[in-house]
Amino acid sequence: MIEKKEKRGARMKERYIFIDFEFTTFERKEAPKGFFHEVIEAGMVIVEEDEIIDTFSSLVSPVFFPQLGEKCVNLTGITQEDVTGGMDFTEMIDEVLARYIPEKTTLVTWGDLDMRGLRRNCREHHVKFPFSVMLEDWLDLSKAYQFYYGYKDTPGLWYALDKYGLAESSQTHRALDDALATYKVMQMMQKDRWIYTPQTPAMQTSIADLMGGQMALLEKLKQQLS
Repeated sequence: MIEKKEKRGARMKERYIFIDFEFTTFERKEAPKGFFHEVIEAGMVIVEEDEIIDTFSSLVSPVFFPQLGEKCVNLTGITQEDVTGGMDFTEMIDEVLARYIPEKTTLVTWGDLDMRGLRRNCREHHVKFPFSVMLEDWLDLSKAYQFYYGYKDTPGLWYALDKYGLAESSQTHRALDDALATYKVMQMMQKDRWIYTPQTPAMQTSIADLMGGQMALLEKLKQQLS
């Protein structure tokens, strides 16, 4: 069960969104020029008081690189026909915002790739990033799992699930499945007496990220002139 904990007089958030995205991918030699990973599926599990109160799952149509590569299809099982009928990226963001309550929600992912990828997609679509700028309400559960159990490297999600005897014999990379799996791992960690303590996330939004690398260029020019 997800435990509550008081910290510095503030009550810990009771609403959790376990969120996962699937992205386009190619073999390196086959990637189109200028390629970046586009969201093609979103999955969310919304939890309050350790009860799932809502879920969301939808395919998303890629627009910058609409043709899926063989690697992407094999990895996710998502086909070209699937994404052709998917919702627009902006519509997907609206679905996220409809479930995200600022100041009361803790976002939970396995790893930081989902947040990094979402931020890049928002920038390319000229859509405002839907969460707090500095991601103060974000928990990378993979790092919490790594540190709590003393792993040298960050284990994969299905490895962690298998350690609890919860992994099925065959799993595909699908967004809602991964979001549910992340929730299950957090539940098992709580049974092992792990307690979530909000802290500054390992991945922060820098000015360079917000400005698309412009500050990095300015710094380089400054070094050249000094």
